Amino acid sequence: MTAKSSIASKSLWTIGTYAASASIRFGSNIVLSRLLGPEILGVVVIAQAIRTGCDLLTDLGPEQNVVHSPHGEDERFLNSLWTLQVVRGLLVTLACLALTPVLARFYRIDWAILAVVSAAPFLNSLMSTSIFSAAKRLDVKARNLFELSAEAVGLVITVVLALSLRNVWAPVLGILLSIAARSAMTYLMPHPRHRLLLDKVHAPAIFHFSKWIMLSSLSFYAAIYVDRLFLGRVVPLATLGVYGLARAISDLPNTVAGRLAFQIVFPFVAKHQNELELGSPARRELAQTRRNFLLLVLVGIATVMAWSDWAVHILYGNRYAEAGWMLCLLLIGGWIAVLSSLNEATVFGRGEPQNVGLANLVRFLSMGGVLWLGFHWAGLPGALLALPASELARYAILMRAQLRLKTTFVAQDLALSAGLVALFAGWVALRLSLELGVPWALIG
Repeated sequence: MTAKSSIASKSLWTIGTYAASASIRFGSNIVLSRLLGPEILGVVVIAQAIRTGCDLLTDLGPEQNVVHSPHGEDERFLNSLWTLQVVRGLLVTLACLALTPVLARFYRIDWAILAVVSAAPFLNSLMSTSIFSAAKRLDVKARNLFELSAEAVGLVITVVLALSLRNVWAPVLGILLSIAARSAMTYLMPHPRHRLLLDKVHAPAIFHFSKWIMLSSLSFYAAIYVDRLFLGRVVPLATLGVYGLARAISDLPNTVAGRLAFQIVFPFVAKHQNELELGSPARRELAQTRRNFLLLVLVGIATVMAWSDWAVHILYGNRYAEAGWMLCLLLIGGWIAVLSSLNEATVFGRGEPQNVGLANLVRFLSMGGVLWLGFHWAGLPGALLALPASELARYAILMRAQLRLKTTFVAQDLALSAGLVALFAGWVALRLSLELGVPWALIG
């Protein structure tokens, strides 16, 4: 199989299905914002952040294990991984339940909401290993069609509940039922007959590789959700709901970058890690695919940044107007996050998850420091500077590792970043010439 057939053509599947996936997510956000108030969405932001934290704190990295291990398609390896995954999910759910009263008092929300959401890690752990095997085989078509189908089912569940309940339980129950449906759907894909098993060879190997995944996931969670957890304590729930909406939109580019990175770049680099010297066919194809993808993201981010206030007003209404300037600022960090995600997959593929863990740890420390200082210095706008600052710190650590591994794309990243700035400036100049103001006009 040529590099081109294993990357370029498969990238089209990833990007194409993600376009449909993004439409589903936008549709879900619009429906929820129209049916539910910002205060309810603020509660959901906190519940999601706590649920995700419980799920990631002991992440075994099942997909990374399957893709990276030479035994990733062995039935005993897969059953050992599945067993560890289920046991871990049950323990995490019990830990979440134990912490529910404390967290409910801290954030001043109904403890029953957090108690129900605590079931999410266990429901998620019940999935089969089929999607991990699809990633190892670079079966991008099957994996992305599965993800698209799961998100479509989740949208239907969420919309039906929102129309029926019109309260905070609609999105909360939507989260649980969507996760349960996704786990059930994984068994429709080819998978080994799962049974409880801990192989004396494979289980220790999984733990050995997973220790760095756990560090990376812990740091990743802390960096991604510390803003929501911090703001949930210091701003009104309505403001948090508006921020959560803006953050959800700004995360979309990095979500598709993550799919491309870990469904294509990571397994490709893992397979060809000794064939990526400068000028090699594999290196050229990787650089070309990376460039083409980033050009699409560049145009999208620059355009949405320039027209963020109009887009939010049209799609979500006046209640969420302040999400416009938030989105404009958050997308700066969103672009850097896209670059870092592609670099992270390259470092993972070279078998150095410890550098990814270090990068995410530095990102967390940067996020926490700038978030606190920025909020006390300039309120919410100052706090939002934490995202681009932390992503720059993450990018720098990953770049250092890539320089040592001789797999950098720094010239490409700088050139495309300059292009994004130029396109954004062009859009703003057009707005000013038409007397339409600037996208950050409501900042204050």
